[in-house]
Parts: sequence; structure tokens; C-alpha cells
Amino acid sequence: MAEIQVDICVGDPIHIDLSAFKSWLAGFTVKEVARSQESKPDRTLQRLVQCSHHFQLSAMDVLMGEITDQFHAYNMLETWLVTVPPSLAVQSIIPIPPNLQQKLITLYFSFDEHYSVPRELIGRKLTGRLRSNLDDVAEKTGVNLKSCRRQFDNIRRVFRTVEDEPGNLVDNIRRAFQLPFDLANLYASIVFMANSKFEMGKKRLTYLSFLDFHACVEEMIAHWTVGAEGTGATKEVDAGINVDTDVDRMFLQELKDVRGIVEADSDTHRALALAYLHPRLPDHQISVLETHYKQLSKSVLKIAEGLVHKAEFKDFFSDLEEKFMEPCRQLEYSVEEIGHFLNAMLESSRQLDGLMRRKHMQLAYQKYLKIVLTCAQQFAKARRR
Repeated sequence: MAEIQVDICVGDPIHIDLSAFKSWLAGFTVKEVARSQESKPDRTLQRLVQCSHHFQLSAMDVLMGEITDQFHAYNMLETWLVTVPPSLAVQSIIPIPPNLQQKLITLYFSFDEHYSVPRELIGRKLTGRLRSNLDDVAEKTGVNLKSCRRQFDNIRRVFRTVEDEPGNLVDNIRRAFQLPFDLANLYASIVFMANSKFEMGKKRLTYLSFLDFHACVEEMIAHWTVGAEGTGATKEVDAGINVDTDVDRMFLQELKDVRGIVEADSDTHRALALAYLHPRLPDHQISVLETHYKQLSKSVLKIAEGLVHKAEFKDFFSDLEEKFMEPCRQLEYSVEEIGHFLNAMLESSRQLDGLMRRKHMQLAYQKYLKIVLTCAQQFAKARRR
């Protein structure tokens, strides 16, 4: 009988320390993590320190050995995390309980604390060249370069995986990457922003955070896309279309024609809007809004008219800031006053004869104003921070 030789390695099960895993994700070195944990009253670490006395080693040496083992395990786990996260459940090299698997996946796909990296990346093409030049992002955000690259890779991976998948965007991301809803929702916003090619790098927009844009885009997906309520989403899903990455072109076309109809009833629109405002604002604020109503409402309508063109659609946030928010700021309008003004435009649109005879255009106009209201208030709140 032929002799068979095998190598066998026996060891203790690897303890996954989530705090060490977070440090590994953040790009800290073994020595940095060991130093940070040396004084922590953790039972496992206390046991290691006691072992160090038995083997006549320094506590730091034992801690560094433990963290080194941890980091080695994380490097192995990354093989499954960067390919198909669900495969983490079927690999047998490092046994991990299901609840811990989910935590590791969620942490691996998470963003830095202030969402600084996704803020820098949105609006830019996710090319290999950008990945190799993330040093400026790391320097600007104060986020470790390794963490910047991980976030970049995850964003690009999610985008490429679900960009053309039919169905609901958040559901597709959750299914493909086993992410919790809130995190999948953030990635859905990034996919939508990338697909829409929004211009977000202009100087006038630098005060806005990633979460500010997310609040706006989340509502856009809910109201402007092919999958929005009342746009025949079921038929589109059946046709194999991703209903959440593309804005409904019919909606944009209808918006293009709204301006002429609304401006034809401009005096009525203004009167109805001011009637809505009177019980909600003091007289001196009503007087200011009355004076500037025409200018502000024209700006809102002009932005709507241009959205049918791709070049103007991608400048939506920039145009909103320049043509509406800046004049509001000069008039020293508060968040509440901006909200009342746009709500007045929205409510008065329900009584305009021209729109009442064209219900589809009335609906398009109202869907548009709801997003402008969300974004304008988010912009105003961001300015107050």
C-alpha cells in the first residue's frame, strides 16, 4: 500500500474581535491596535497578559501576536467579503456564527464615520486611475488610504453588480450583498447619483454633506424614477428594467411643458399662494414674499423646464443652489419660510385651471415641487450647521 503523507495544522478557533476588525478596516497597524487595547479591561486581553507572565514575554509582545493572528484571519476573510459576501457562510476555513457573519459584512461595507469618502467620490467616474490616486482623498478627508480604497472598491462593486439588474434597487443590493436596509439604501443613492451623473463637485455645493445629498436622492428615487408610484412600475419590472436607477423620461417631458401652463395662470398662482401663506406667516414676512414671489417662482419653473435635457438634469443641485437657494439666502429666509413658500406653490397648483385640465401635468409638477421642497430645506439646514 502506498504511503500517504499529509501536513496537519492544529490550532484554537480564531476569536473574532469586532473592535480589532474595525481597526483593521480603518487601516491601523498591528502595533497601533495593540497599544490602544493594552489598557482595556477586556477579559480576553487580561488572559493574554497573564499568559505573557507565564511565558516570560512582555504583555505587548503577546498582544501583538494576538492582533497579528486576528489581522491574518481578516485578510483571509476579505477574499469572501470582496467577491460574494453570502459565500462567507459556506467557507469552512474560519468557522463564524451566522450573526457574526452579518456583523462582519455590514462593517466591511460601512463608510467612514462622517461619510467623507463617499462625499468625495460621488460625481466622479469610478475608474482604476481614480483608485490609484486616492491619496488626495485620504489627505482631504483624514481617512486612512486603505479605508479609502476599501470604500471605493465597495461602491464600484455594488454599482457594477446592480446597475442593470431589473427590479427594486435597494432589494437588489440587499440580496446581492446581504446588507441591512439602511446601508443598502445609502448604496442605492450612490448608484442613482452615479447613473444620473450629477455634478456635485462645484464650489457652491461644498457645504453639503453626503447625507444631505442622500436625503434628496432618496426622495427622487421614490417620486421621479420609472418605479415611482403611478408610473407603471409593475410592467417595467416584468420587462426586465431596473426601475430605480433611471428617471422617468415621460415625467421630465411633462415638466418641460408645465412652465408655460403655470405662467399663463401666474396671477392666479400668486394669489392662491399668498392666500395659503397669510395664516401661516406674519404680515411683514408675507410682504417680503409677495415682493419676490415672481422672481423665485420663475426660478423654480425654469429649473423644471430644463430637466428634460441631460446636461441640465445633472446640474440640478447646482442650479437649485444658484437660482433659488442663493436668492433666498440674500433675503434671509429661514428654513421654515422656504418650506412655506414651496408648500404654497404646491398647494396652489391644485387649483390652477390649466393644470386641473391636464391631470398628468399637475401630478408631474407636484412630484417635482415635493423634491425641490425636500432639497431646499435640506440645503438650508446644512447652511445652519
